[in-house]
Amino acid sequence: MTLRRFVGYRPDVPQHYIEGGYGNARDQPQYEGVQFSDGTCAIRWLTETRSVSFWSSFDDLWLVHGHADYGTHIDWLDE
Repeated sequence: MTLRRFVGYRPDVPQHYIEGGYGNARDQPQYEGVQFSDGTCAIRWLTETRSVSFWSSFDDLWLVHGHADYGTHIDWLDE
C-alpha cells in the first residue's frame, strides 16, 4: 500500500451543524485526510472548529465518521 489522500463530504449534514461552525456547507468538503502506507489514517477537519485526529485504519475512521444519514462519501485523490 502507498500513501493515499482523500476528501470527505457530507451533503446531508444537519443545518444546525453548519450554523454552529462544526459543519461546512453541504457542497463543501468537511475534512481531508491521508491513509499512510501502514494503513493508519489522519483527518483534518475543514470546518470553523478545526481539529486533527489519527485512526488505526480507515475502517475505524469510517465506523465513527461515515454517517450514512449525512450522505457521507469519500473522494480518493490518489487512485
